[in-house]
Amino acid sequence: MIGLVLAAAGEGNRFGGTPKQFNLIGETPVYLRALQPFFGLVHEIVILVPAQWLSKIGAEIRHRKLENVKVTTGGPRRQDTVNKGLNELSEEVEIVLIHDAARPFVTRNLIQRVIEKARHSGACVPVLPVPDTIKEVEHGVVQRTLDRNRLYLAQTPQAFSRSLLNQAFDLARKEEWEVTDESSLLERMGETVYVIEGERSNIKITWREDLVNLRPLNDRT
Repeated sequence: MIGLVLAAAGEGNRFGGTPKQFNLIGETPVYLRALQPFFGLVHEIVILVPAQWLSKIGAEIRHRKLENVKVTTGGPRRQDTVNKGLNELSEEVEIVLIHDAARPFVTRNLIQRVIEKARHSGACVPVLPVPDTIKEVEHGVVQRTLDRNRLYLAQTPQAFSRSLLNQAFDLARKEEWEVTDESSLLERMGETVYVIEGERSNIKITWREDLVNLRPLNDRT
């Protein structure tokens, strides 16, 4: 079985105001638009939200009569949130997908490719090559220019073997690791993380301007 952990517990400090994942694109909340392509491809879904949004999001899910979807509160950090979602999945789930609720334009094709790669490799991350020159800066001064041919932007959904992910979180607690995505935990364990080509359209909403300037993909020319 395949499970999805939808990380929607961010407070929106950089975005300002209502957390980005609960704003609307057209008439649909960002988190729901991010969720919709997964239906029919996964068997269980856990949505992690801030405590103050639990009642509202739970009511929305019930109103839409979405099956096999559980809503619960997240943790203080992303990795705490994802770990909590992982523990909410049933023991039958063997492949776990983790997706940012602020990526509302993920496609079914990308989801299917990530799942297939994870089935064979145990850990898969969609990536895109960095298009710009990257500078390493410290205290306002350029230290060096990085080789962008070796640099890639990581996207979600990321997919992992359930057993590998459990091991990674157990070790993270023991070693007090703090990371920004789950594949970093496996890297620290010495596990191989494989990549597939991501999608340019699979953008992540971070700043308010991202949403203001955003139009749904089917409205774009």
